[in-house]
Amino acid sequence: MLLSGKLNKIRTFALLLVFLGVGVMYIGFVIPSWMVVFFILGLLTVCASVGIYFWIGMLSLQSVPVECPECKKQTKLLGKRDECSHCRAILSLDPKDAPDAPPKTVN
Repeated sequence: MLLSGKLNKIRTFALLLVFLGVGVMYIGFVIPSWMVVFFILGLLTVCASVGIYFWIGMLSLQSVPVECPECKKQTKLLGKRDECSHCRAILSLDPKDAPDAPPKTVN
């Protein structure tokens, strides 16, 4: 569930950057002679993560909210094709990706 949908994948990457930045800063405490260098590298990594979070927030505002046909939960669709954030079903706004309707029977 953590990596389902484009928005969640980018958010997970940004969260990993935060942990990486804090880890790099911690290495600076282990090697005191390089403390300033590691602190600046860690700070740049955390700032990059903040930038990614801001960017994904702007994308999230522009995404289309839809109801998943399989789990009936509300999710956001980024682009023409995306996965449901809850059940990982493939969702699409493109009519050519729509499943074929069953033939109607005439009684």
